[in-house]
Amino acid sequence: MTRRFYLENEHGQQFHFKYHSGVLLSNVLGLGFQLNMTYLKYGHIHKTVKRETPLTEISGLLNFMDGYQGYQRFIDYLNQGRDNLKLYYVSNDIKYVHVDVVSLSKAEIKAGLLSCEITLNKKSYWIKERQIIIDITEVLDGKVYPYPYAYTYQITQEGQTTIDVGGSFNANVIIEMEGSVDHPEINVTQNGILVSSLRLNLVEEDIKIQISSVADNKYLKMIKNDIETDIYAHQDFEKDNFIELKPGRNTLEFKSGVMEDTLCKVHIFEYHLG
Repeated sequence: MTRRFYLENEHGQQFHFKYHSGVLLSNVLGLGFQLNMTYLKYGHIHKTVKRETPLTEISGLLNFMDGYQGYQRFIDYLNQGRDNLKLYYVSNDIKYVHVDVVSLSKAEIKAGLLSCEITLNKKSYWIKERQIIIDITEVLDGKVYPYPYAYTYQITQEGQTTIDVGGSFNANVIIEMEGSVDHPEINVTQNGILVSSLRLNLVEEDIKIQISSVADNKYLKMIKNDIETDIYAHQDFEKDNFIELKPGRNTLEFKSGVMEDTLCKVHIFEYHLG
């Protein structure tokens, strides 16, 4: 499969680097990773004591097939929102990285083509969003769909499913519960051992609960009758609550605490080095 790239801003507007848009991205460097390692020496053996991920760059060559007109279209796109840009990389799957455009050269047109060097700072790991569909009333182990076609659906009174989580680091999640709850719980196990859990001291009907463990956007909130309420104080402080999923096989168990069907969605963010 031919790889391709595109940008997406905070408003969901996209700029694709492909022949049909008149802008091609080539000579791309920096898609991999770099680690800063700290060692302690024991005799002739070095022991790794610390790993850090520095801020690195992605660079490439933008080729505007319609010259300065295409260049201006790209500048206009950046002016619509450049603070929360994502660079998507599509090959056998889809990943994205948060970036800042830090430099863009402007050269002369040669043979009708304007070529400009672009440099982007990578502000995150490569992120792959995972979704699974679970319906305990029909299948016990659920179905798995690749991004971007589905969220995770779990319609059950008490049910569980197993999912393999990829990446090099713990995955963050956004959990949504829709319906009625009575002290709802989510438990995560690996190899039969409880590794993370969530419990809310809350009894409500016809509500939506959202819990995010995403590092720069953590929250617990409830939406009822279109009114949003912070429910941080309603968490069971003996639990993790901001659940993270370790790489490998995870079993998720959801307990709504009520007899009615309650919808539970889990949106998973895997973090990859490259």
